[in-house]
Amino acid sequence: MDWLKIGIRTQKEAEEIFSALLMEAGAKGVSIEGDNEACSKGGLPWDYLDEEVLEKVPFCVTAFFPCDGSEQEVLADIKERVRDVKGMDIGLPLGTLEIITQTVREEDWANAWKAYFKPVKISDFVVIKPTWEEYSAGQDEIVIEIDPGMAFGTGNHETTRMCVRFLEEYMEPGMRVIDAGCGSGILSVAAAKFGAEKVYALDLDPVAVDVTAENAERNGCADVIEAKRSDLLTEVPEGTQADIVVANIIADVVIALNGKAQKYMKRNGMYICSGIIDSRLGDVRKSLEEEGYKVIQILEDGEWRAIACKYRG
Repeated sequence: MDWLKIGIRTQKEAEEIFSALLMEAGAKGVSIEGDNEACSKGGLPWDYLDEEVLEKVPFCVTAFFPCDGSEQEVLADIKERVRDVKGMDIGLPLGTLEIITQTVREEDWANAWKAYFKPVKISDFVVIKPTWEEYSAGQDEIVIEIDPGMAFGTGNHETTRMCVRFLEEYMEPGMRVIDAGCGSGILSVAAAKFGAEKVYALDLDPVAVDVTAENAERNGCADVIEAKRSDLLTEVPEGTQADIVVANIIADVVIALNGKAQKYMKRNGMYICSGIIDSRLGDVRKSLEEEGYKVIQILEDGEWRAIACKYRG
């Protein structure tokens, strides 16, 4: 299948606004790209580029939509949504808001960035290793072998790193975990390798579900991880009481999830939420406290924030 790649040129401060806009328009995932020559040739997600490159390039929020006959309708919808945002008094620099499109063959997209995805240690113990790279694990290192395929998630984004750090700190053997918005399954596999008894890996994108299941298999966790297509928590089995719910999404979706997650959590269970840009931290924290959570810890990484809290019941 071919894919229509739609990019919106903006400023970093407005990343979350346009990420949410593309998701609301039906994107299965959003990536951030630099608009330099390397990106334009390969369509390389922002996470895969060297920091020195990032400092020199403009900012572009991109998403992929299937070329199934609806792509022009989708493009028209996105243009209208961008015009609406442009007319609002948001108080943030929005950039040019130029919309860039490109048709990409699936195999080209899936393979172009592989040269840029190398083994990377994202926490005290966890190393993310692409399947096509060699790596000799050091003492106490936990290696997670990943092939993201068409799903989003290599583990090198700040939001994922912070979630893994929280899992390292709060996971105990025998726990039950819900990963809401599993992407390529990194957090689900990490939880399993930290000793989880059961992990429900949920994502609305069927590609993400398939990739998570494949990554669970290649990491020897298929008996622990149950990957399911789900709109947030709708497919969690009735009566499930998780020790930890982790949601690495975006602020507005986290806020929508806060009141729903409680149904599937043990009293004093941990709720880990990430994907929160600094400017939205106050909104998310206010929502959490209104829903009865006690904030335990906040991590910061660049512009991003992650929150660990307890549900007091």
